[in-house]
Amino acid sequence: MAESSTVPLPAKAAVRLSGWLNQLGISPLAFDDTLSLINPLLTVHRLHARIVARQVETGTATTLVLQAGPAFKGLKPGQFVMIGVTINGVRHRRAYSPRTVEGHANRFAITVQRQPGGLVSNHLNEQARVGQFIEIEQAAGAFTLPSPLPAEVLFIAGGSGITPSMAMLEHLQRHFSKTKATLIYFARSRDDRIFAKALDKMASTWSGFQYVAIDSVANTPNDGSGRASSAAGVSASQQVLDADMLGRLVPNWTKIPAYCCGPAPLMDAARAIWKEAGSTNWKNTGIAARLHLEAFAPAKPSGDPHARHEVRIVRDAETKSFQAAGDQTLLIAGETAGLSIKHGCRQGICHECTCRLNHGSVRDLTSGERIDGEGQPIRLCVSSAMSDLDLESLN
Repeated sequence: MAESSTVPLPAKAAVRLSGWLNQLGISPLAFDDTLSLINPLLTVHRLHARIVARQVETGTATTLVLQAGPAFKGLKPGQFVMIGVTINGVRHRRAYSPRTVEGHANRFAITVQRQPGGLVSNHLNEQARVGQFIEIEQAAGAFTLPSPLPAEVLFIAGGSGITPSMAMLEHLQRHFSKTKATLIYFARSRDDRIFAKALDKMASTWSGFQYVAIDSVANTPNDGSGRASSAAGVSASQQVLDADMLGRLVPNWTKIPAYCCGPAPLMDAARAIWKEAGSTNWKNTGIAARLHLEAFAPAKPSGDPHARHEVRIVRDAETKSFQAAGDQTLLIAGETAGLSIKHGCRQGICHECTCRLNHGSVRDLTSGERIDGEGQPIRLCVSSAMSDLDLESLN
């Protein structure tokens, strides 16, 4: 798929027509609804994509290839796309990291891994079929390759966190194969490695690519064939991501861009490693800034489940209150209390649930940091209460 942001001529014409109709008092969304009856791919404001292929990756992950319409503006490798599906009459939105499909305009693939209790992930794995239409939004996100491109890049992934890294790796191999890249990929076993065959092939055809797959159950580095390996100086007993592993695999890891996406423990480990390296190397204070993180699943709140904090939220001049326990996100606490709170991805990505924190303190579950009042923006889906709160909705 082309990675241009240029809007094709048919979409430009539809946008212009939508503007004229809006001046006549006809809602753009009503215009979209009419277009969707003809062909959902023609919509301009509420975009759609058609599922054109489906492939099982592992026992818990499925790839869906989507064909978007001409109004889709393309994407940069590593960005996310919001996907909307209706389940039992309720619309749900989730963020997925797509991979471009070469040779097809506006075609991309998303890989969906089942999550325990995951409403949307299980629905897409079980119910999505070729020929169906789903709602999409324009690509967004800053988890992308830098410009100009450096000579070497490091990727660290865990589980389904491989998807944005895979998008960037495929882009590098196709267009910048002289760039050196290392991927350290943690998964429960070889059978759980998403894109296992594609990564094996990439490692065999791209001389500048170093691939280290680590079984996070047996914790043995792997050469991609399923055999334990001590290649690149990593012993089979190495179990966790740490500075020693990075030093053996990528000696100059503190000097190059690094991208990490995966479960909370892996993200926390990477954050701590880069922070420590930056604090102890006075000659290079920019080390921590070279680490880019993308959380596909925020950490679970670890506060006191018996604590009860009073939360007041103002939206459209109306104040509503609810109680939040220390082990709940504010979004879940509000929904449990019966409030209808505007939200989207539930992952801290889309910012639909952003509020202004006017009083009190919360824990940001993506960074682990404490955020105090005085007008700081917070995301309800990845924040837990540490005190009573006064909030103001920003959406």
